[in-house]
Amino acid sequence: MDDNISPPNPYAPPRTLVADVEGTEGLELATRTSRFCAALIDGLLALALSMVVMMPLYGSNYYLLLAANKFSVLGGLAGYLLIFYGIQAWFLYQRSQSVGKIAMGLRIVRPDGSFASFGRTFGLRLFLFGLIGRIPFVGSLFGFVDALFIFGEPRRCLHDRLADTIVVTAASAPRATRAG
Repeated sequence: MDDNISPPNPYAPPRTLVADVEGTEGLELATRTSRFCAALIDGLLALALSMVVMMPLYGSNYYLLLAANKFSVLGGLAGYLLIFYGIQAWFLYQRSQSVGKIAMGLRIVRPDGSFASFGRTFGLRLFLFGLIGRIPFVGSLFGFVDALFIFGEPRRCLHDRLADTIVVTAASAPRATRAG
């Protein structure tokens, strides 16, 4: 037996080449402007739905009631959130696109261009970050930091990184849907 060969160190860190998502073949990353517009459209949808659901229940004083005490409108708020998340969940499940991303021609995919699962698109990106965003004081700051990550070189927000997804033009990833 050769004394110069030592067994591998089980405590050594793993040796792996980690590459960023820049080298995705054939995928066109969404621009920051198009992602902002998609988020704006999703926000306008949320506002419109809140008015459609909440105004008939609480009248025009809804926003005053909400500002004074969220618990006074909790039932309507739960209904509104169910409808909003239901609509977004359906499109994310079927097409890996929110309503705003459909309007802007964008799609959420895995870094290799494959279909992003519902757990990643809805569970991690939308629902988890939506819950964190509702934490008083911390949620607003967290949402701001999440959005600032878009200015990094790979154009990925914090929710993209957590879910291991990227946002691309839908034309560059036409088969990354549930239907394939």
